[in-house]
Parts: sequence; C-alpha cells; structure tokens
Amino acid sequence: QMLVGRIPGTAMPPEWAASGAKLSLPLELEFCEEACAEYEMNKERLLGDGKPSFRAVEMLNDPTFITTKGVEHVKVTPGAFNCALERIESQQYSFRFFLDFPEGAVRNDVELPAERIYFLSSCWIADKAIKDRAQQTKRQTEKALAKTIAELEELKTKPANFFQKALELRRMTTLVERRSKLANIISDIDQSYPLRDELLVEGPRGMLFPKEGTMAVKRFAGAMGGREQYHWVGKFILEEFFEYY
Repeated sequence: QMLVGRIPGTAMPPEWAASGAKLSLPLELEFCEEACAEYEMNKERLLGDGKPSFRAVEMLNDPTFITTKGVEHVKVTPGAFNCALERIESQQYSFRFFLDFPEGAVRNDVELPAERIYFLSSCWIADKAIKDRAQQTKRQTEKALAKTIAELEELKTKPANFFQKALELRRMTTLVERRSKLANIISDIDQSYPLRDELLVEGPRGMLFPKEGTMAVKRFAGAMGGREQYHWVGKFILEEFFEYY
C-alpha cells in the first residue's frame, strides 16, 4: 500500500502536499528470481552493487484511486530490487526497490511525480539467539540509563555550597554524557534488530520485514548536478507476503 504525501524531513517544495492529504495506492508486486529487464536499471546506486544484476519487480494489479472524476488508473512499469548486508551482527539487510510511474498521479495537492519512485526499507534473517542477546543488552542498557537519570535528578535537588557545586558540576557533565551515550545505544539496538513483533511482517524464507518503509524521488545537486539526493514522498506498508513454488 503506497501512501503518497508529506512526511517529516522531506525536502519536497513547501506547497507539495501542504494540506496533509494522502494519495493511497494499493500495489501487488512479485519479487522475481530473474534479472531485471533493462541493463540501465543496474546503475541505480541507491540499490547497491548491480553485479551481476538486480532482480526484477513485476506488477500484479492495476492500481486505482477515486477522485471527483471517478476511478483513476495509475500506470506502473516493472522495476528492480536488491538486498544487501548492512550489519552482520544483527543480520540486517537493506531492502530497496523501485518502480516507474510514467504518467504519475494527482489527487488534490498531492502529486505522485511522473518518474521513478524508490522504496526504502530493511529486512532481517530471523534468528532467535541473536534477538535474545539484543533484548538482554537493551534491558541492561535501559537499567543503566534509568540509574543515570536518577543520579542526575538527585544532583539537581541536592543542597550544596560553592565548592561542592563546582565538584558536582563535573559529575553532572559526566552523567549527561553517559545519559546521551546510553540513549544512543538503545536507539541503535531498536533500529538494528527486529525486536518489536507488532511492527514486523514475516516474509519468504524466514525473513522479517518492517511493516512500514519510505518512498523517495531522486534529485541532483552540486555544481555539476552530479550528486544524488533522495526526497521523501511518503510511506509504504507491507501487508502480506506470499510464496510461490
């Protein structure tokens, strides 16, 4: 399910989807074993190294949406996908693909540009032992963080003379740095490991995928226009995977 619309952090123009409305498009896709249809697709650096070839993504449905004009059909042509290992300790892979929308789509002030749309997500090889270790590390870090916060609160309320305050300021600086470091560790664990089952969907071959991913368009920046940038144009939701044998 594509949800085209403004999301936090986008670099799209301010007037684009300013109303907060969304354009919803249902997609049924097949992620194929075969190589993608065109050689130029392998040059998409966002997907990783296209050697020997990215694999094909095919459309299985005709996506539509409803406007005051009635049912609008959206043309979509095949794309490509790739998975690449990102973090060996958590068995996390990037999962990225693209589809071409040669005619785009418009609903009110929400416009799906008539171009290639990139879908960015990740996936993991399900491994209970790795998950258990990550959960244990997270619990220990949360416990240390709670202790650090409690010490900070105690220092703030503790009466002290001038010299004691000078010493306590150094202690407080150390605790603030520790608090930040521990919070970053917890955030990194949450992003790197599949710990929350309610946010995941099971894919083929025992893979786990986040239910939500991000969509983007490519733009070019720099003096010569050679630097690629990707501007968010919404989110997509993975609802269910089917395996065919």
